[in-house]
Amino acid sequence: MTAISDIGKSFEGEGLTIETYKQVEDSYIKAIQLVMDYLGVPYLLVNNVIRSFSYQKFLENTKEFDELYPNDLMEVYTNTWDIEKIDKEKVVLFCRLLFREDIGSDVYFPRKLKVFIGYDYLMGVHTSKSIDSIRPAIEQLGLFVVEH
Repeated sequence: MTAISDIGKSFEGEGLTIETYKQVEDSYIKAIQLVMDYLGVPYLLVNNVIRSFSYQKFLENTKEFDELYPNDLMEVYTNTWDIEKIDKEKVVLFCRLLFREDIGSDVYFPRKLKVFIGYDYLMGVHTSKSIDSIRPAIEQLGLFVVEH
């Protein structure tokens, strides 16, 4: 699995369901929340927000996965702007849009944390201090942690 568009496809003989997709996405979101809590970061800033589609095209694209796009997520797509502070609740929604490649943006807390979410569910977290002490909790989510 590398994208929301993989729902319905088979991987190693297993069909990817909406539920399985959401579980994987939730794991990545929980990892971001763990790091934010560990660093004491109350919000993140977003900058250079780029929407992948016009709103009309976005609506067309999301119809197939309607249950994954509740109203609050749609609102974040249309109403998040550069240099905006997003609280922990909105971080969850905004990062879902990043993982789904619906939106692109810099996501950070000055001098403490930068989150990079790219193509193929690649996620990088750059922090001001080591996250070794929470590494086991992140790995329990089923994620593989590589330190650079």
